[in-house]
Amino acid sequence: MNLTLKDSLAARGVALSPWTGFYVLQSLLINLALGYAFSALYTVAFACVLHLLWRAFPRVQKVFIGACSLVAAFYFPFAQAYGAPNFNTLLALHSTNMEESTEILTIFPWYSYFIAVFIFALGVIAVRRKITDSKPWGKLEKLALLFCAGTFFVQPVQNLAWGGVFKVIDTGYPAFRFVKDVIVSNHEVLDEKARMAELSGMKDTWNIVAVKPKYHTYVVVIGESARRDALGAFGGHWDNTPFASHVNGYLFTDYVAASGSTQKSLGLTLNRVVDGKPQYQDNFVTLANRAGFQTWWFSNQGQIGEYDTAIASIAKRADEVQFLKSGDFEADKNTRDDALLKMTAQVFSSEHTQPQLIVLHLMGSHPQACDRTQGKYAEFVQSRETSCYLYTMTQTDDLLSKLYEQLRNTGDSFSMVYFSDHGLAFKERGKEVQYLAHDDKFQQNFQVPFMVLSSDDKSHRIIKARRSANDFLSFFSQWTGIKAKEIASRYRFISEQKAGPVYITNFKLQKVDYNHLGTDIFTTNSR
Repeated sequence: MNLTLKDSLAARGVALSPWTGFYVLQSLLINLALGYAFSALYTVAFACVLHLLWRAFPRVQKVFIGACSLVAAFYFPFAQAYGAPNFNTLLALHSTNMEESTEILTIFPWYSYFIAVFIFALGVIAVRRKITDSKPWGKLEKLALLFCAGTFFVQPVQNLAWGGVFKVIDTGYPAFRFVKDVIVSNHEVLDEKARMAELSGMKDTWNIVAVKPKYHTYVVVIGESARRDALGAFGGHWDNTPFASHVNGYLFTDYVAASGSTQKSLGLTLNRVVDGKPQYQDNFVTLANRAGFQTWWFSNQGQIGEYDTAIASIAKRADEVQFLKSGDFEADKNTRDDALLKMTAQVFSSEHTQPQLIVLHLMGSHPQACDRTQGKYAEFVQSRETSCYLYTMTQTDDLLSKLYEQLRNTGDSFSMVYFSDHGLAFKERGKEVQYLAHDDKFQQNFQVPFMVLSSDDKSHRIIKARRSANDFLSFFSQWTGIKAKEIASRYRFISEQKAGPVYITNFKLQKVDYNHLGTDIFTTNSR
């Protein structure tokens, strides 16, 4: 009876063929490797697609499955950390230099690469399958075809039902969705880069109303990838920021970054924004230039080109610009932020009659954190990388302390602001390989330190009112005394005044209410 049933099913199709299970496994791994959530529906449907292609066009199936396996194997480690491709993923691809690419590859756990190799190996096996004589389709193949076709339209129909529009390209099949997301996101990035390049060549449109600076020297220190809960001065569990914890000035304990990655966040923070789009010609540097300030930009971040990133576009507007790294293959990955202090020392060594704006852009806590600290850390917390990350906060705190002392030694009045561009989220949480990476799903991805230290501060003050990086230009105007028609100040930034709801821009360029985000708590697990 059982033998007869097996023979009957085998004659009809793939029900008992080992290739059936093989294609289901391959479908599952490819779908997950492309960064999309698990779906039993699309796993089975894609396995059916592979089987039907084999029955109808085996050579086409080999090319298709080989390409899918290759892409999935390469993308799997990235998918586990960053998810499916989106605007931010493609922007990072365009903006990242060789040094950063190398660091990203070294931060993923070893078993991510093991699984990637396994996916590739399955692809090789599938491609080497011997082609046999074709058999006529049975009922199972016809049902599978209907199932595949019906599944293809599930997502477009859902989009239409939810008030959207019906687009066939919105299918939920991960393989097709991956290609669409890459093409669409890349197109958006290219459009943004073209717009940035056009605006970067234009003169600013600021209309200055008044210039009444309170201090002679203004310093903006832009940190990198620093979560607020990793700094003791801002509520972190560790006493790793002795300078910031006691210095006289204002510390903001509820400052929210504009976005979750450097280019997008600072693009929205440092430029005037109209209809959600940064106006790259109108930024805080050109505002200071227009007001008669002498401007300096010192950076420890790589420069790939003159106007190819939002940050380079702003930096090049300063009177004097120096990058510690060129962004090419020879760029020194271990260049320390402390080297920027030699540049500021040169500025402070001579007198300047004009008011000064000095900008320092740090590498700070950029992954891989242990490269920032040369493997050093003060206390072991869960993993080596997490421990190094906490120590990068101490390094930045030490730099701020030295810079503050340099400013005091000039004898001129000064004010210094420090903030980070964005936070990070934990990956492989609770494991020995735990690390932090960019994300946009949690409040901690946007909770960053912000503090203002001035030469006439008399006490250490905490401001608990929520502030948004989207209002940075308003702060900059109030702080420097530069008033422009294009900048409206709705409230006093350095105060406890309420500022209204805060929205962030996620990696899909969607405005999201900050209160609706999840949480990614920094636990205190130690050895």
